[in-house]
Amino acid sequence: MIKGIGKGIGKKKKGLTPKQMKFLAEIKEFISKNGYSPSYEEIKQMTNMRSKSNVHAYVQELKKRGYIDDIPYSRRSIVVL
Repeated sequence: MIKGIGKGIGKKKKGLTPKQMKFLAEIKEFISKNGYSPSYEEIKQMTNMRSKSNVHAYVQELKKRGYIDDIPYSRRSIVVL
């Protein structure tokens, strides 16, 4: 098992706002097309967000709600659960 990944596995998923659903859908689509997860910069461009800190906040919220996980200190490490 990769260190750090899997902390979100088994968490009960909570509902998402429409913006969060769109954000998650963009990540899923990117991964299905490319075979790897998008960078924060790519997510920022796909979702028309103004800053990577907004992307980070959305990623953290989706992790908290149990929809995604990532590998700490690794690039392109978002995993959809």
